[in-house]
Amino acid sequence: MVNENFSAERLKFIKPSAIRRMIDLSAGMKNVIHLEQGEPDFTTPEHILAAAKKAMDEGYTHYTQTPGMLELREAVSEKLSRENGIDVDPKTEVVIVSGTQETMAIAALAFLNPGDRALVLEPYYPAYFEDTLIAGAVPVPVPLNEKEGYRVDPEELEKRIDSRTKMIWMCSPSNPTGHVFTKEDLEIIAEVAKKHNLLIFSDEIYEKLIYDDAKHISIGSLPDAEDRTITVNGFSKAYAMTGWRIGYAAAKGVLAREINKLHYYMVLCPSSIAQKAALAALTGPQDCVEKMRKEYDRRRKAVLKELEKIPEVSFVRPKGAFYVFPDFSRLKKDDENLAKGLLERMGVCTAPGSGFGESGRGHLRISYSAPYELVVEGISRIVAALNKI
Repeated sequence: MVNENFSAERLKFIKPSAIRRMIDLSAGMKNVIHLEQGEPDFTTPEHILAAAKKAMDEGYTHYTQTPGMLELREAVSEKLSRENGIDVDPKTEVVIVSGTQETMAIAALAFLNPGDRALVLEPYYPAYFEDTLIAGAVPVPVPLNEKEGYRVDPEELEKRIDSRTKMIWMCSPSNPTGHVFTKEDLEIIAEVAKKHNLLIFSDEIYEKLIYDDAKHISIGSLPDAEDRTITVNGFSKAYAMTGWRIGYAAAKGVLAREINKLHYYMVLCPSSIAQKAALAALTGPQDCVEKMRKEYDRRRKAVLKELEKIPEVSFVRPKGAFYVFPDFSRLKKDDENLAKGLLERMGVCTAPGSGFGESGRGHLRISYSAPYELVVEGISRIVAALNKI
């Protein structure tokens, strides 16, 4: 009989995603408002769909080069140079991947040896932590000070670094907080990375979703970081292409080469049709992105307006992505029970903050990537429930 003895030892350390756990809990429940998952509710824009259909009609259904079709890599390289200040050779320093999640696993396996340590800026996207464990390395959370707007403290970084530290994981705009790192924060990270010869994994999947006076800056554009940063981005969030599973990684020299080496054995090559769709996304009209961004902003403002009605709840105003990460601990410290209670009694599914690191305990991640009416109804139910505590 097949049993747990067949499981690899490494799986004993891996925790299920808090997001997935809540989705599973809500399965079969009726009239649930889903604010737990970060998935655009929009359909992929028409010109992108048309490009995919054209690719299929023309028989573009075979393997591509392992790092992706050169035309797409060239478009990515041009975009990075124009918008991000990052210069990479499309032939050797860009790898088209099957979604950014693939690159997280590749980076951990390609650059972390068993026993190595990797700093994880916290609150964090769970895959950074778990992929580090899969590689046999040690994830070291670096809590960012919420009261100071998640600013980076160089002393907090320095005191967690030792001779085995090799990498820093970061995400800007942040999942789960919506925080957009300032240039000053990025310069601190870059300086520390250079001083201790660390790699930087920079997840920038939400770069197009920016609000208020925020500005996205790629850490890979900074002089101290350009040769040691793996810049990862994709099409899922900005272009509503989560199901297409297509993204890209850009890095200098040997970093890109090692990523591509492992990429071959993990997926061989990305979907040819998804690559054609991605090319249309990059080179086609961008007004669709701005239209979606404005709608997310409308939802964001509605959520924040409702949360402000509860004096006991605090939060850092998100300026990116489509999440808010409020602290409910003055009302209820157990975020797991709070999330389950809101699901069972109010029919609203959220993600418990402790799933994004210890400093997220007492918080909930609330996504406003659902339709406006559902976001407004969902946050209203949450506020009504909390006002009764």
